Formats: sequence, C-alpha cells, structure tokens
Amino acid sequence: MVDLVTKEQAKAHLYIDDDSHDEWLDIFIPAMSDAVLLWVKDVKRIYVDPLADPPVVRPVVVAAVLVELASQFRFREGEGDNRVESFEGHGYALSRTSTALLASLRKPTVS
Repeated sequence: MVDLVTKEQAKAHLYIDDDSHDEWLDIFIPAMSDAVLLWVKDVKRIYVDPLADPPVVRPVVVAAVLVELASQFRFREGEGDNRVESFEGHGYALSRTSTALLASLRKPTVS
C-alpha cells in the first residue's frame, strides 16, 4: 500500500496544526489512497513517472485524495457530499468532486 499524500500535506489541507487528529489521518490517508487507486483501476495512471524513486504522484491525484480526505474529515457519518443519492446506485467510494478530478485517468473496462 502506497500513501498518495503525506500527513503534512493532509494537515495543511485540513488546517490541522497539532497532533490531535494523527490517529484518524493514519487510518484515512491509506484508506483514501487505496480508494483512489481502486477507482482509477491502473496504478500506472496515478503517477507522472512510476519508475522514479520515489514515484511522482500526478497533481490531480494528490488533489483528489486531499479533497476526499477533507470530505471524510468534515462528514464523518456519511452525510453531506459523501452521501450517495438513491438514484445514483451503490458502490461509489469517492465523492463527485474526486471522481470528476480522476475521470480522465480511469482505465476503461467493459463488462
């Protein structure tokens, strides 16, 4: 599992200036990174240069993970923009904003 953002990036984005939310971040940074990777369906599309050491994450991916972290942080019980409307179906792991940012990177699949 690879975290697509650092704890420092997340704290800056969420305006957290202490360690009081570190436990939450330790859970949700990997969880949201994994959700983005699963949604895109192709790990190579996540990186500008997957062969670099360390691999360079695309800015749009960083933005999507930070947006998703902010959404999860603000709406911890699934309300707000995390809520999936009944007409949208089920199985959406990411918010509309994150999916809009990532749509061009998603690997197309035919079922």
